[in-house]
Amino acid sequence: MESMTGFGSSAGEKGVSWTWTLRSVNGKGLEIRCRLPYGYEALEPEIRNILRHNFARGNVAASLEFTANEEQSSHQINKTFLEELCHIAIELQEKYPLLKPASIDGLLNVRGVAEQKSSGENQFEERQKAMLTSFEEAVQSLKQARQAEGEKITINLKAAVDKISELTDKAKALAAKQPDRIRQTLMERIKLLPENMTMSEDRFMQEVTAILLRIDITEEIDRLHAHIKTAYELFAEKGSVGRKLDFLCQELNREANTLCSKSTDIELTQTGMALKTIIDQLKEQIQNIE
Repeated sequence: MESMTGFGSSAGEKGVSWTWTLRSVNGKGLEIRCRLPYGYEALEPEIRNILRHNFARGNVAASLEFTANEEQSSHQINKTFLEELCHIAIELQEKYPLLKPASIDGLLNVRGVAEQKSSGENQFEERQKAMLTSFEEAVQSLKQARQAEGEKITINLKAAVDKISELTDKAKALAAKQPDRIRQTLMERIKLLPENMTMSEDRFMQEVTAILLRIDITEEIDRLHAHIKTAYELFAEKGSVGRKLDFLCQELNREANTLCSKSTDIELTQTGMALKTIIDQLKEQIQNIE
């Protein structure tokens, strides 16, 4: 299994040097955000395709950065345009003193101030291909980080399911004692009835049977065991299983709720509550699984 949390990066050089940075956090689906320098926006469609091919869920942020010296070698400053912006910024600051002063780095980020130096078309295309190759390396770095985190989470998930299995077996054993306890309770209460009130053995057994049917948790125990088996199978399954595990937690919780509602024994009720607690912990950890 793979976590949705991770970090990856890679660096490359071809005329200029660059660094790719990838960060991933939890998400219901796959959401991609790209931050690319001016002149390299055309890379975004291919970046998105590569990410969609490798990941199914998570909020992934991809950024491409150049160092200052390398940017100077590949970009030129439109000084005329920059000076115009500086004059406008000063005029606005004098007219509206509460405005935050313009900064040089902010003005340099205005489209058209820092311009890509012209270079041969073939050279630029080769650089873009090299950047995409480098980006795929960053993606593999991110994937490895997510897999490593997923392995750690899987250990905790298996421990939680082991505990659920243990509590289910305990509930089954406690439920087996309920019929005798109910018969004994009913016999004691019948003795408290007035002497002129009698109950036939058949009527007594009918009442006991009706109560036992209402509190029978055999189906709930069987379904819990089936869901536990499915959980172990999903742990061994490759690919995106987070949504399946999340749905499985809902089913586990449904059976635990029914078990608690049918219980007539305090120890069985406590076992059902312990089941619900572990299932909630399992569900919380599953939110980070792809």
